[in-house]
Amino acid sequence: MKGLKSGAVWPARIPRCLHPLLKAWWPGTLWSTSSPNAVHLTFDDGPDPELTPWVLAQLQARDMTATFFVVGEQAQRHPHVLEQVREQGHALGGHTMRHEHGWRTGKQEYVTSALQSMAVAGELGVRQAGAGKTVAWFRPPYGKFTRAQATALAPHATSVMWDVLSGDYAAKGQAGAEAVLKRLKRHTRAGSIVVFHDSPKCAEVLHTVLPAYLEWLEAQGWASVALEGAPVRS
Repeated sequence: MKGLKSGAVWPARIPRCLHPLLKAWWPGTLWSTSSPNAVHLTFDDGPDPELTPWVLAQLQARDMTATFFVVGEQAQRHPHVLEQVREQGHALGGHTMRHEHGWRTGKQEYVTSALQSMAVAGELGVRQAGAGKTVAWFRPPYGKFTRAQATALAPHATSVMWDVLSGDYAAKGQAGAEAVLKRLKRHTRAGSIVVFHDSPKCAEVLHTVLPAYLEWLEAQGWASVALEGAPVRS
């Protein structure tokens, strides 16, 4: 995923005909589901004490759920936000402890960080239930990890990729928000896994795009559903 320096978003969409090949190369990955009337919004890089509760309010107002991939150290700083995420019926996943880049990190160091972030998400996200557990969802930061890292993680987690990338991280201002919304409408299909970021750098664009996108989803007869329990595309 290219970022703010270039303003480019690539690949904005991963064609589904490629998913079997991608899953063969990166074992344990998920790119879309077979949900006939739902999509799966995902939010990376949180939790943020201001933006994440706002996202939760937008979803709750439309009775929708999502999956939040949390950076471990960020989650440890804001455990009350994770409790709010779980209490409202959303799913949690790990996103490494410090947002490590898989291509620049050794296999064991990366896998350890990924598993630790999942454990943090589980322990903090189900505190109200009286016992911690490790969650089984993971997303590699930047969407980049090696085949060896994916293979090592596969027995422990489903590594969730995407087929629609919003590009909220690469957009600025009203024109950028309009481009993001147009991209989402063009590429979203039933069963799509859609990437957003609940981090301060994306707040301006997300405040404009997310309510409009949720309204558009409803107009299509779709809802956002957390990945837990979603039908997996083979």
